[in-house]
Amino acid sequence: MPGPGEIFEVAKRFRRSLLDRERNAASEMVRAYGQSWQRIKAQLDQVTSQIAAARAAGEEVSVSWLFQRRRLQVLQSQVEAEIREFARYAERRILAEQAAAVWAAQEHAEQLVLIGLGKPPPGVAVTLVRLPRQALEDLVGFQQGGSPLRELLDELGPEASAATRKALIEGVATGQNPRVIARWMRAALGGNLTRALTIARTEVLRAYREASHRTYRANADVVKGWVWHSALETRTCAACWAMHGTVHRLDERLDDHPRGRCAAVPVTKTWKELGFKNVPETQVQVPKGVDLFERLSDEDKQRILGRAGFQAYKAGVVTLQDFVGRKRSRRWGTMRYKRSLRAILGQDEARK
Repeated sequence: MPGPGEIFEVAKRFRRSLLDRERNAASEMVRAYGQSWQRIKAQLDQVTSQIAAARAAGEEVSVSWLFQRRRLQVLQSQVEAEIREFARYAERRILAEQAAAVWAAQEHAEQLVLIGLGKPPPGVAVTLVRLPRQALEDLVGFQQGGSPLRELLDELGPEASAATRKALIEGVATGQNPRVIARWMRAALGGNLTRALTIARTEVLRAYREASHRTYRANADVVKGWVWHSALETRTCAACWAMHGTVHRLDERLDDHPRGRCAAVPVTKTWKELGFKNVPETQVQVPKGVDLFERLSDEDKQRILGRAGFQAYKAGVVTLQDFVGRKRSRRWGTMRYKRSLRAILGQDEARK
């Protein structure tokens, strides 16, 4: 078994394995969406061909022309039906990924707790509490903010229909070439895929974190808290850099932002706290994100903070912790986010 000092490296490996699986699922969702788009495009090609033919015949192609011939209504109906079917596929895939993440989380959490404790004293066996299946099943489809997963996905169809209507009406009203209209349409519908992928990653990672948290709480006799552990890459946001290494109680949750990759690593009790004397302690402290950030090159700091944010940080006007915001969303529940420099300096309030 790895020593306690390796607990954070093990946590990184667990996170990588989870994200690898998530990326594979995302690739399949992209392919499924592509198939839906091809069917939508076939109908769209008919409409744009009719527009081109009507213009070539000297007809005035206006918004009323679209409505009179029911071309817009038919296209909208097909778009909504296709995206609704894609949403059902996405729901099934997300639920399957959540289930896999939940069971993996319990295994990973148990391993991290054992690593954190280190080698037990002679004659001592550590047995962890394993949550019953029903104690974790509710995390599949779970949405902390109160909105079920299906409700989030069900919005994709009407949103796609509205995007189709807007793109087609604007294209016709401004006399755009049919190819331009088709390009606008594809761009408008692309937002639905992005939203579906955001929902998928956010909900799978949230289920994983919640299952880990429940496992830690079930073993509160040996676990006393958890450490916020971030990916610490240049694409990691400033808020997550600042949160890295912060220690939290068991009654606190890791409320990362949508698509966030942060994880909770358990803080176990020392053998002395568990009633054993003269046992060497091997627990390690995770370096604070604010200290690790300071060691980065100026170029990397600027990539993370942005040019203006970096200049303010370098001048001592703001600290890394200043970029940590917290808010409550009806969709996502409580979450951290990166505050803007304008908000930190109070300029948003000054403009009101």
